[in-house]
Amino acid sequence: MEKILFLHGALGSKLQFQPLINSLSSDYECHALNFAGHGGESIPTAGLTFQTFAENILQYLNKHQIEKINLFGFSMGGYAALYFAHLHPERVSKIFTLNVKFNWDPISTAKEAGLLDAEKMLEKVPSFANNLMVIHGLHLWKSLLKSTSDMMKQLSETVTLSEQELKAISQPVLLAIGDRDQTSSVFETLETFKKLPNAAFMVFPQTAHPFERVSLALLQPAIKEFFK
Repeated sequence: MEKILFLHGALGSKLQFQPLINSLSSDYECHALNFAGHGGESIPTAGLTFQTFAENILQYLNKHQIEKINLFGFSMGGYAALYFAHLHPERVSKIFTLNVKFNWDPISTAKEAGLLDAEKMLEKVPSFANNLMVIHGLHLWKSLLKSTSDMMKQLSETVTLSEQELKAISQPVLLAIGDRDQTSSVFETLETFKKLPNAAFMVFPQTAHPFERVSLALLQPAIKEFFK
């Protein structure tokens, strides 16, 4: 049975994949993890980086004695999947990404980072803030917001995956994007698709960024088709 490791986005957790995993468990051996700082996991002293996320993936595979696996990554998790494949190509079979932001220009980065102010969040979207407290813990959720904001700013200043490194990823990759995603875009996903040597491109109709708003009726068959 083929194995898939599900990688969540920023401020998410492995729990968000449970309905999808339940629908796929008869066909695939499904795995999921919480990245550092998420779901109660501690935040490293150096903060959140894709190097740390890659180490999280490697540790999970080694712990479960998995030599090679397929990766599904949503948003930040999709970028982490590609970064892990760049570092450890021998451990990855195929990669499916959904709603990944690839273009971390200063303007859009400032906009995204500005949404991660804990006090403003408590004032304007208290239900979302309460949900973060439940998922990540009362003692960690504010630190997670700050660390995620810092990571975004770092992405706007440095290149995590260069064009040359993307071109070296030889595994089959499917880049999917929602047509109504306001965090990423069809254009920037298509530009990244052109740099990958063995990639496919898919647009999900009437689909915004949050994973909870992605239709499982669209996503599940796409996953089955790609990883079959």
